[in-house]
Amino acid sequence: MSEFLSPSQARDVYGLESRYFAPRSEIEQALMRAGIAAIEMPLSSDDFQQLSNGMAVCLDECPDLLAQTFHKADSRYGGEAGFVRKERKVNADSGLQTADPKSYFHFTESTQGRWREQFAQGPKVMRDFLESGFEIQDALIGVAKTVVRDLESSHPNMGQLYFPDDDSFSFLRLLRYDGYEPYVSMGEVAKPHYDISGITIQAYADAPGFWAAQDGVQGERRHYDTNEHEAYTFLGKGHEKVYGAADNLQPLWHGVDRIIPAGVTYVPERTAVILFVDAPNVDYHVKQTDTLPHLLGSHALAFAN
Repeated sequence: MSEFLSPSQARDVYGLESRYFAPRSEIEQALMRAGIAAIEMPLSSDDFQQLSNGMAVCLDECPDLLAQTFHKADSRYGGEAGFVRKERKVNADSGLQTADPKSYFHFTESTQGRWREQFAQGPKVMRDFLESGFEIQDALIGVAKTVVRDLESSHPNMGQLYFPDDDSFSFLRLLRYDGYEPYVSMGEVAKPHYDISGITIQAYADAPGFWAAQDGVQGERRHYDTNEHEAYTFLGKGHEKVYGAADNLQPLWHGVDRIIPAGVTYVPERTAVILFVDAPNVDYHVKQTDTLPHLLGSHALAFAN
């Protein structure tokens, strides 16, 4: 017997429903209109860059300790906590670069006590980096709670789904892309996909390119740049699995284009920070073909980065 609720069990246990004629907040109206909503961000771009720079310092001064943070965090999503390095990938047939070289780091709630104990005697740069990540994750969880409260008039008890008894389960993803010299055969920075998560907070990006298409794979792509003290929220396939495909709030098809200004000969390091919020007690049963529908009937490709 599974330790997690199925989507149908979650609906019964938490009393979840969609009220189509309820008053709607500005956030919900934006989600219904465009699939994505701009929200207030209490953190500054300096806060996010400090986190990114902290990882860079750790890579330079204590890479072995940074590597020791890696572990599997959740069996439902194949989630990885800690540090991961991804190298450049090039399609052997076309010569197209399909993945940029990058480093990323995942924080989860369960890692706070673990890493504080594990690295209590570690170098200050490592401890400072981890604490910065914990603080940012806590702040973004607060942002997600505000989003959920705004949606509860039409989705009662959603707070109990994602934050039962004030518990939470989330992944804070810090992405730091290597700098590079641009050339012709370079694909998208992030392949088009739906998120697995219930709720996503697209907190920060220091380079343009993030796009979203409300109407899915065939929808029109619209770019959304990060402004100071502003972020974006949208829904993933986890929400659809719980509330059903007929819900007025739908998961968002999105990705990241490569935008290089004319005349640029070197693209510097880039940073992005995203929070993925999931229901702690639910297994959505999301499949790879749910997040990458183009895999249906075709050869298997790598998961979106």
